[in-house]
Amino acid sequence: MNLPQIDNRDLHNEIHVWAVDLDQSNLSCVEAIQELPEAEAKKAGRFHFKIHQDRYVKGRFMLRSVLGMYLNSDFYDQEFHTNLYGKPALQKPPDDHSIRFNISNSENICVCAFSQYSEIGIDIEKIHDLPDMDRIIARSFSEEEKRRFCSLPLPGRTQTFFKYWARKEALLKAMGMGMSYSLNKIDIAGNENSPQLVIKIEESDISNQWTILDMDIFTGFASALALQGEHRDLAGRVRFFHPADEYVISFKEKNNNIFLCGAEI
Repeated sequence: MNLPQIDNRDLHNEIHVWAVDLDQSNLSCVEAIQELPEAEAKKAGRFHFKIHQDRYVKGRFMLRSVLGMYLNSDFYDQEFHTNLYGKPALQKPPDDHSIRFNISNSENICVCAFSQYSEIGIDIEKIHDLPDMDRIIARSFSEEEKRRFCSLPLPGRTQTFFKYWARKEALLKAMGMGMSYSLNKIDIAGNENSPQLVIKIEESDISNQWTILDMDIFTGFASALALQGEHRDLAGRVRFFHPADEYVISFKEKNNNIFLCGAEI
C-alpha cells in the first residue's frame, strides 16, 4: 500500500481522517490477510460472503498501514489493546503523546480517524430506507431529538435520522462506551445550521465535554467525528486523505478549509 509520507508530528495540531472506497481498492486480499494478526484473520474467515470478507480485510489493512506510517514501523501483525467495550487502542498505555484512532465502515466505505492528546471516535452510515426507524427513534432519541425530528418535513427525515445516528455512534466510540451507554441519555440535535456542536455529559466517571463534527465525505452517507474536549476550531483542523483524485477535486470545491491528499491503495 503506497501512502503519502506524513510525519506523526502533524497530529499535534491536526485531526487526520482517511477514507476509502473498499470496492475500488486493488489490494490483494489473499496476500493482505496473511499479514494480519491471527484474531483478525479468523474474523475475516467468518464472513459468509466474499465481498464482506474482502472489505473487512482491506479496511483493517488500511488502518494498520496508516498506523505503521505514523509510528514508522511495521504494524500489520501487532495486536491491539481493547477496553471492556471493545474499543481498540495501541498496546502501549495512553499518554499525552500516544496516537488515538478509530475506524468505521458502512457497505463499501471505510473511514479511519487519528488524533493525539484527545480520544476520538468516527462513524459512517449508508443512508437507506429503514422500516423500523420510528421504533429506533422512540427507544434511542432524547426528547429534544424527537421533537426536532418530528418537526421536519417527511422527505428529509431519513437523512436526518442517519446524521443523528452517526453523531451518536461517533460520540459513544470516542467515549469508549459503545452501545453500552444509553443512546437516549445524550442529546446531539444541536444547531441545524452548524456542522459542529459541543456536547456535555453529566457523568462523574466520563469526560464531560466532547465536540462533534458532521462530515460530508461520500454522497449517500452520513458521517461524524467526535473528539474529547471543547474544540471550537475543529472543522479547520481536520485534514482528509482519500485515494480518488477526482473526489479530491470535488471535495476541495465544497470545503476550502479542508485539505486532501491522494493515496494509492
